Amino acid sequence: MSVLEVRALSKIYEGKVPTPALKGVTFRMERGEFVGVMGPSGSGKTTLLNVMATIDEPTSGSVLIEGREPHQMSEEDTALFRRRKLGFIFQQFNLLDTLTIEENIVLPLTLDGTPVREMESRAAAIAQRLGIGGLLKKYAFEVSGGEMQKTAIARAIIHRPSLILADEPTGNLDSRSSREVMEAFTALNEEEQATIFMVTHDAVAASYCHRVIFIKDGKFYNEIYRGSSRQVFFQKIIDMLSLLGGDTHDLSTFRL
Repeated sequence: MSVLEVRALSKIYEGKVPTPALKGVTFRMERGEFVGVMGPSGSGKTTLLNVMATIDEPTSGSVLIEGREPHQMSEEDTALFRRRKLGFIFQQFNLLDTLTIEENIVLPLTLDGTPVREMESRAAAIAQRLGIGGLLKKYAFEVSGGEMQKTAIARAIIHRPSLILADEPTGNLDSRSSREVMEAFTALNEEEQATIFMVTHDAVAASYCHRVIFIKDGKFYNEIYRGSSRQVFFQKIIDMLSLLGGDTHDLSTFRL
């Protein structure tokens, strides 16, 4: 069974003039896949992520996660499903300044009433793997942007979700921190078989994925697979973005 199945997904925002944000998008993800989504600004990337995350409702079509359709559940069951099955990583980190790094990481387990000793050992193991083991007692405002994002990654995976959803995870980071965060994603994907779906503008970040799906004007446009060379894949991504058009800031000028 696929971890994720998106079937003919459409989303129209109602208003004086209805705005179609997604038009019949279909794709699937298997366990352990690392998939990127790219497209010009306004192409529907964030809408797609929000519908998958159950933050937004589809107008038609369906999203199945491990064979279940969270949009058909009650509000209470959807909230529980989101908390247990999904992990979220955002551009703005969304850490709580009043909590330590460790307390931020264990937040999903706190909500589920996990015993303190288990929370501490899981947080320590994940933090060590992500290279932030020495920061657990610090507060979020005391660490760098890259360290904050690694904290957010640790928080997203500590409850072992079926699917990790990342929205522009390198958007607020310099190139060195971006590389460290993407290497952390790769390690999680390879060592833990973590299934990761990432929206990004950054061709360098996208080059770490197994494949990249491109959407334009709310529709599936194309997809390309990495193969053995990340450098070649990066160039293919740049070429595809050029074909897609869009704002110049959508194209990363940074070379690997």
